Amino acid sequence: MTRQNRLLPRLPLTPLLFAALLAVGTNACADNCAFASAGTAINFPPLDPSASATLTAFMDIQVKCTNATNVPTWGFSGANGDTPLRMKHATQNAYIPYTVAANLVSGTGSTKTWRVTGTVLGANYQNALIGTYSDILTATVLP
Repeated sequence: MTRQNRLLPRLPLTPLLFAALLAVGTNACADNCAFASAGTAINFPPLDPSASATLTAFMDIQVKCTNATNVPTWGFSGANGDTPLRMKHATQNAYIPYTVAANLVSGTGSTKTWRVTGTVLGANYQNALIGTYSDILTATVLP
């Protein structure tokens, strides 16, 4: 594997996260909760290895539960691994790990808006190969 020069300033890594967040994750929570809105792609800003700052990106999604007091537990799995979740380079066998969390943003009654946030630690891409990284993340909600 040939490593590209990582010392050049501002050569961006452009990872894409959540390319198909809900393409495979649809209904869960024992038939009393379902995704009420479509997921969108979450794109991290370009990762600059010379800065190696921790970066986050997010998307909002609605979950509707028939029981308005139900607060679902979220589960995530990735196409490139679950422990840790990781984005894969488009053409090389290289990975950048990331984490995901879902937090309640707003909502009354049975439909609530959740923010799904992905985080990449600066140390995890400081020596990464230049290129595009992505993962397909499956999200489920459980009672």
